[in-house]
Amino acid sequence: MSVTEGPGPASKRESTSDAVNRSIHLEVCDSVAVMTLGNPDGSNSIDLAMGVALRDAVRRLSSNPPRVLLIRGSDKGFLMGGDVKRFHELLGHSKRSVRDELAALIDAVHEAISAMKELPCPVISAVRGGVAGFGMSLALASDMVIAAEDAKFVFAYGSIGATPDGGLSWHLPRCVGLQRALFIALTNPTITASQAQALGMVSITVEHSEFESTTQAIVNRLKGGPYAAQANIKALFRDALETGLEAALAAEKKSFLEMSMTEDFAEGVAAFCEKRAARFG
Repeated sequence: MSVTEGPGPASKRESTSDAVNRSIHLEVCDSVAVMTLGNPDGSNSIDLAMGVALRDAVRRLSSNPPRVLLIRGSDKGFLMGGDVKRFHELLGHSKRSVRDELAALIDAVHEAISAMKELPCPVISAVRGGVAGFGMSLALASDMVIAAEDAKFVFAYGSIGATPDGGLSWHLPRCVGLQRALFIALTNPTITASQAQALGMVSITVEHSEFESTTQAIVNRLKGGPYAAQANIKALFRDALETGLEAALAAEKKSFLEMSMTEDFAEGVAAFCEKRAARFG
């Protein structure tokens, strides 16, 4: 894994390299983390080494969170799920060997997904090309998904006689509803970017020529926003999926009162009254 770190006072940039695995490239600059997925052999399927690299990259961010995390794929697309050729190779030895490696892979990516959810910053997946299997899991675990018009989503697990991992059984029904989620999982259609947006899987779909500029504009907007308020909004919305209304109301009150004591709140109120753009710290 190739890593460049230094969010916070991002005047310092420090690079380290891991010659064993370069499937995840993480760069943090000016408080924005950009994670690029893609194996050096040109494929964009996930194997154990890449799963561990993903876990380690999110661990690094958890210890020093950026203001925004952007996840993107290589030129080959976003991420096409598990390395099925590796599964076939392991099955040539024994079913136990594929089971053991899958257990290690799933443990690594599940830790990454859980840690992503706990990051205080907004997490954006910018997807184009193929988004299949765990690629769909990773995208839907993000806080928002920006899709190029050429993005294509495929559930994929059932086509190899498998069931989902990476939290897809939790996120997909919450995005599209139970019946649509079951239809997607059981019939395995190819879902275009515009269809994914209509279903609730994608936040925004943009033309391929505008993909990079639109993504950067959204990242810049979030980077310049009120960090503590954004973190609490993320926590409130995610927690509300698992709690009742009364608990959500109590959490909203507690958070709003906390925000009223911050410098960002004072700046936002002053900017509104002075009819100018807010300058959050």
